[in-house]
Amino acid sequence: MSSDYRCPFDNLLILDFEATCEKDNHDYPPEIIQFSVAVLNTREKIIREDVSFNKYVRPVINPQLTDFCAELTGINQDTIDKADTFPEVYDQFTAWLNEHNIQEKRFAFVCDSRQDMWRFAQYQFLLNKQPLPTIFRQWVNLGHLYEQDFRKAQQQDIWGPRFIEKMSGFYNIPFNGHNHNAMDECAFLAKVTKRVLDDGNLVNINESLKCISGQRNVPFNIDPKWKTSFVSSCKVFEAMLPLVATRTKRYYIVDNYGKCLYCFKPECTGTDHKQYPGYLYEQLKEPSVFAITGGLMKE
Repeated sequence: MSSDYRCPFDNLLILDFEATCEKDNHDYPPEIIQFSVAVLNTREKIIREDVSFNKYVRPVINPQLTDFCAELTGINQDTIDKADTFPEVYDQFTAWLNEHNIQEKRFAFVCDSRQDMWRFAQYQFLLNKQPLPTIFRQWVNLGHLYEQDFRKAQQQDIWGPRFIEKMSGFYNIPFNGHNHNAMDECAFLAKVTKRVLDDGNLVNINESLKCISGQRNVPFNIDPKWKTSFVSSCKVFEAMLPLVATRTKRYYIVDNYGKCLYCFKPECTGTDHKQYPGYLYEQLKEPSVFAITGGLMKE
């Protein structure tokens, strides 16, 4: 095994968002209510227990948490009421990066799936009517690395539906904390990321956002029950959201960082939908709250 980790970044920032939600309704405008990051220093090969970021965020569209959301995340209303709004917390995060000398292009985010960046971050900045920052345009999808290891091991999946349950069982790393607490999940995912690196695997950007996808050129019929189906709702959101997540097999920081991997323009930040799904909106029996609140539907 090499003495150095196979990773082009000095730091990996394991990130998790929690967002507002409603039971059995995916057509709900998710606002980030917890923003958490753990730090894995790849040069020293350590998880930085002394450096982390964890802030609660006050939602604006739906300031009152649903009972389902409060129970799911363990976040209470009083905590949310006392928190800052997302623009303030994001400014605190960028200040935290500067404070700890965590430099852009020298770190990458790690998430357990594409949901945090593609859906939550992208939608939050649409709500704020701001371009998506370049740091959120690419990330390491840890789920893909787990699936790669799982295929090699040729084991039977017996651990549960969530990636965290699967990773805990497969890597024999206990999850300590509250499910859907962003900081607890970051701490766990940092341990998994370190295990993947310790095993000699390459950890590099493997997903990013782009404006055009060939798959989105093919119209589809909406599942009538899409609002209550996670899978069907994700297919709808892939059409609605301006930027689409895509697998990235080869990623070069100098050439690719912060750029749309379709048009290669850094100014392609998701403020304009280049594959507007008019056909999809025509199928809706009632307007989508997700689309209207995010300003995604043209008048």
